Amino acid sequence: QNLEAKKINDEKKAALAAQFAAEATLRRVHAAQKDDDMPPIEAILAPLEAELKLARQEIAKLQDDNRALDRLTKSKEAALLEAERTVQIALAKASLVDDLQNKNQELMKQIEICQEENKILDRMHRQKVAEVEKLTQTVRELEEAVLAGGAMANAVRDYQRKVQEMNEEMKTLDRELAHAKVSANRVAVVVANE
Repeated sequence: QNLEAKKINDEKKAALAAQFAAEATLRRVHAAQKDDDMPPIEAILAPLEAELKLARQEIAKLQDDNRALDRLTKSKEAALLEAERTVQIALAKASLVDDLQNKNQELMKQIEICQEENKILDRMHRQKVAEVEKLTQTVRELEEAVLAGGAMANAVRDYQRKVQEMNEEMKTLDRELAHAKVSANRVAVVVANE
C-alpha cells in the first residue's frame, strides 16, 4: 500500500511539473509574440493545450486512484480493527477455557477425594452392618437364654413348692408319728401293767 501511494504521489508530482512546464512555455510564447518569424500562437497552443488536458485527466485519474486507495486503506483498517477484536475475543475465550480446565481439574481431584472417602465410609458401613448382625445374633441368644432361664425359674419354683409341700407333709407325719409313739407308749405301759 505504501509503495502504491508513493507511486501515485510521484506520478502526481510529475503531472504537476508537466503542467508548470507547459504554463512556462505559454508565458515564453506570449513574450515572444512580437517576433514575426514565430508560428501562429494557435499552432503552439494547440499541442500544449492538448498536453495540458491530458495532464489534467491524468491528475483527475490519480486523484480518483488516491481516493480509491484511501477507501481501501480505511476498509483494511476497519478489517484490521475487526480482526483485533476477534483476536481479543478469542484470547478471552481461551483464558475462559483455561479457567474452566483448571476448575475441571480441581473438581476431578475433589471427586477422587470424595470417592476415596466413599470407599472408607462403605467399608465402615459394612463393618457396622456386620457388628449389627453379631449384636442381633447375641440378642437372639440372650432372648433364648432369658426364655430358658424363665422356664428354669418356673421349674425351680415348682420344685421349691413341692419341697415346701413335702416339708408340710413331713411335719404332719412327724406329728402323727409322735401321736402314734405316745399311743404306743401308753399301750406298752398298759400291756406292761397287765
